[in-house]
Amino acid sequence: MTLVDNNVLSSLAKIDRLGLLNAVFDEVATTLSVLDELHSDSVAGYTFVDRVDAQKSYNDGWLQIRSPTDTEIELTEDIVDDTLSFTDAECLAVAEQRGERLITDDAHLGEIAVQRSNVVVWDLLLFLEACVTDGHIMTPAELSSIIEALQTKDYYRFSQADTERLYDSL
Repeated sequence: MTLVDNNVLSSLAKIDRLGLLNAVFDEVATTLSVLDELHSDSVAGYTFVDRVDAQKSYNDGWLQIRSPTDTEIELTEDIVDDTLSFTDAECLAVAEQRGERLITDDAHLGEIAVQRSNVVVWDLLLFLEACVTDGHIMTPAELSSIIEALQTKDYYRFSQADTERLYDSL
């Protein structure tokens, strides 16, 4: 199982490539807090939020929703602090308790996850590399399109070394 946080979920939704998650992983989930963030007043109504909503399992999609258990809520409250939001802490608590992979581009969350537990953490670069390796991104043109879309629609920037690493995977 793979648990995806808000930043990666929204990045892929903005470029209309959410399907890559479902292509790479057998099961993909997110937490209720991530969905709450997506429906906050600051982003509600944007097309990318609708794309995420369309993939929810209760809308006949592939994105499962994780409701935290009492134990996970307690762990979330122990993890959350001034440097980590409740949503990020909840993602970590759920991934940790359920032994799930966590996909996040939040470097601080990733560091805490690695320090706290044996949670496997992937960032967007590693995820895209897996997409290339598994044949879900097959051409340099398709990869360029994804990188450019991330830059223009989500202001995402890969380093030159990371970009070369992705192209070398083709």
